[in-house]
Amino acid sequence: MMKLNFQQFRIPTGITKSTFKTGDARESVANMLYLNVNGIRAHALALKIYHSEGETEFSAEEVQTLREVANAYATPAFIDGLNSQLEGGAE
Repeated sequence: MMKLNFQQFRIPTGITKSTFKTGDARESVANMLYLNVNGIRAHALALKIYHSEGETEFSAEEVQTLREVANAYATPAFIDGLNSQLEGGAE
């Protein structure tokens, strides 16, 4: 299991990654899944993220889905923010 916090999601504000902004990404991430991924598992994951409070545990399968969806539909800054959380810290 991996813990992720979409309520306090940190992303770089530029390519140098010298400054960051933190914000609530729950609705955006949930919508990215809800609108772009087929299946009941994606629906459940979207709702789990949307209703999450702070750090939330995700299974390896859920993390893999998040990585795939982020790589296909998210901005590079979001992808770096997700990877930073998955790797356990800031860049």
